Amino acid sequence: MSSADVNDLDGVPTLIARYGQLLGGDHDERERSELLLDILYELLTASGVQLRPATPLVGESPTLGLRRGDTKLLLGLVWRDSPLTSLDVAMWQQAARRRSNMQVALISMSGFNDHAGEATDPQSSTVILLDRSHVEAALCGLLTIEEAMQEVGDRVVFDGMAFTHLTELLLTAPRHDPPSFVSFTRAPMPWELEIAVAGEVSLQHLLSGGGGWGEINGFTVDGPRMLITTGEGVAEVDTLRGTAHWLLPLAGCSGGALVSADGGILVRRGSAVVEWKDGVLTPIAGNLGDTRMLLWGPGGQAWALCGSGAELGGATLGLVRLGGTVGDQQRYSISFNANVLSAVWLGNLRFFLGAEGHSAVVDLGRSTMVRREDWIESPLNPKYLVARGGEVIAAGSDRTGVRVFLHRVDPAARTTSLVAQMQLNRAQGLGVTAQGRLLLLGDVRGNSQVPHPITVEISMGSGIRTTARTGAPAKPVEAEPPAADAASGAPVDTAVPSVVAADTADPYVAVRLVARGERKDYALEPRPLNTGGQAQVFRARHKRTGTPVALKRLRMTGEDQRARMRREVDAAGMFGSNRHVMPVLDFSPTLDWLVMPLADHSAEDTAAALRSKGPLRELITAICEGMREPHQAGWIHRDLKPANILWLDGRWVVADWGLGRRPRGQTTAPGRTQVGELYGSLGYAAPELYTDAHAVSPQTDIYSIGQIIGWALLQTDPRANVPHLPPASPWRAVVRAATHHDPRQRPATVDELLALIATELDPPTVVVNRGRALIAAAEEGDASALPALFRLAADTTSDYELYTEVLVRLDDTQIEQAVSADHTTARAVAQGVQALHTGRYVTLEYGSAAPVGDSFSHAA
Repeated sequence: MSSADVNDLDGVPTLIARYGQLLGGDHDERERSELLLDILYELLTASGVQLRPATPLVGESPTLGLRRGDTKLLLGLVWRDSPLTSLDVAMWQQAARRRSNMQVALISMSGFNDHAGEATDPQSSTVILLDRSHVEAALCGLLTIEEAMQEVGDRVVFDGMAFTHLTELLLTAPRHDPPSFVSFTRAPMPWELEIAVAGEVSLQHLLSGGGGWGEINGFTVDGPRMLITTGEGVAEVDTLRGTAHWLLPLAGCSGGALVSADGGILVRRGSAVVEWKDGVLTPIAGNLGDTRMLLWGPGGQAWALCGSGAELGGATLGLVRLGGTVGDQQRYSISFNANVLSAVWLGNLRFFLGAEGHSAVVDLGRSTMVRREDWIESPLNPKYLVARGGEVIAAGSDRTGVRVFLHRVDPAARTTSLVAQMQLNRAQGLGVTAQGRLLLLGDVRGNSQVPHPITVEISMGSGIRTTARTGAPAKPVEAEPPAADAASGAPVDTAVPSVVAADTADPYVAVRLVARGERKDYALEPRPLNTGGQAQVFRARHKRTGTPVALKRLRMTGEDQRARMRREVDAAGMFGSNRHVMPVLDFSPTLDWLVMPLADHSAEDTAAALRSKGPLRELITAICEGMREPHQAGWIHRDLKPANILWLDGRWVVADWGLGRRPRGQTTAPGRTQVGELYGSLGYAAPELYTDAHAVSPQTDIYSIGQIIGWALLQTDPRANVPHLPPASPWRAVVRAATHHDPRQRPATVDELLALIATELDPPTVVVNRGRALIAAAEEGDASALPALFRLAADTTSDYELYTEVLVRLDDTQIEQAVSADHTTARAVAQGVQALHTGRYVTLEYGSAAPVGDSFSHAA
């Protein structure tokens, strides 16, 4: 320890600093025990406990007598080079009995071996076992020695536990799981996100948090996951899928967590810092005072920003290197007259300090003083920082509570520029994934007191985000671990697909060959990838072949649930050879679990990439290819939606046939599907599913495909029974036809739908020429030509020539035929006529199409 290893600002070593000196000193067993006893004496005295030296119970082990009220006990201390054994504990047990069965708290700084607790007698709880972790927790302020003795003593009596690790004393059980996040298409922004952005900057709302989040006080991005800190602990959230679970259920946590290379995390709790690794909680530092944040520094070591440079009565600002153990702390006091809110490491011993009004760079290798000429004009509230490519990106909220700002700071040039201004109530964290994506955690609670977190991805063009928002999704630099789809229960992975589907050998043939319906053939990870209403999905490994797979297990095993899984197994058995249908590799004879390939992700996960014609057409074509054979065989999926279309081995596949309808005459239980009961998913389900989900046809699935197209182009979920029509584009005609309220007016087969897509999207022809061709076809007796002409007019209402040179050629009989065939389309054409400004009359009249009107005309 150096002279800097003091935490009190007046230079007096704290108990933690003295403890660190003790750890680093060269002392024999007796000396270090006595020095530690002095530290414990001061620690206990400060908490109001009366102490006095006591005659050692065993050998020369230092002992204290404790009194609080009527309670008396002895505190014995042993600090050997090896753990105490059951024989050692038995000696203390016998000595305590000889001392009138007085209760003894035995602290062994070297711990206890696995069988040491066997020497204690729960019926005569005279000895309480504590170890180094309890002492260090008390020094850091996580709990007092007295509290530790009381809780461990209670567990000896009530639970028969001879020793209770610190982890078990501190961890808490949250009342509920953290809410998941969902795609922005399911829960869109309540208002426009963007207020202003600099050139080449774009914003993309990605996920919205579900109801039930407490106040969020920390945010960290670690590759494919986000760590969100609340008063209940640290939750882990999948950045792609939004699934969430408690990673560290420790009440009182605050601030963003640090993720170490070995998988552990560091997080603040009060004035202490703890490490959570492999299920064990370890104190790392304490007595940090007004800690603003944790950050990584040189050598992969954790640092803390503490105090403030702008306080009456003296500044307290400092950067503290935490080290790896309690007492191994080194504080650098910073002289900077500013309210410093955040810090980020720039390299070597250089740190950027983000402060209100003006920030600065401090080089601890040169000086801890920030001079006025070093100031960098900065935003008012640079609370969250990331450093990348020589720049610092700062995020913060303004004082109005309705705007969040993102600034780029160039420390070398000492300049600051606005990157984006967003309409958010507050910023709650900023981070960068391993793939270079810049993520902001914001809140859009409005006037409510209930948190409503969202994530926003920021593309800055010049390098903060490596994956640009283009039409074709790009393969990331590193593949991310898999997640699972909540609604379908199908597994997903975070890698973004190539737009070119590649034929590859079946990697699952080995699993198929030895599949035998034995659950023990698969090793499941302990935590489910996702939990849906009906099932949980686990990442698993086929033990014999080592193949990674996904195992879907029912949460409830009632008759209806098993019937759904039977449909899924049967559909996969019949159509799984189709490269666009998800196969089933193995399943339970009792239909309570099944195994399927581990897919990459769902269409819902890459919504932003599907806006473009190429990726979207690939998706829709794959769905149609996957549904062709089932439709021909009489199967109807009834639950096509983005979450049920998965990317597997370079291609899109249709998954989750649990709600599928078998061919007529093959229904296992006709009464299971009730008239008036909704099947499918709200917004994607065709209107006829609301009236009779059994009496459906391929057009029912075609409706869902049309809604999927609208979802991809509009980036929002559709409303129930409302066609999700995109703005004027070739896709609009496809969606209009596929989502017609009358199933008979929709394309009858997926091949008809594909033909319509080809007509609308392939090398375009002049609209007026298509209109002329349709009139010619009608005159040659093609009955479908006039309705097709009206659909063309409805989808191209801005085409001047079509209306003024083609539609005016229709006679009354032709108009009547077209309107009678489709009243909805006729209304759209009428609106198109009214919207024209032709300078003359355009009149369409017919005699018997009463639902629309006797005639419609417009003078412009």
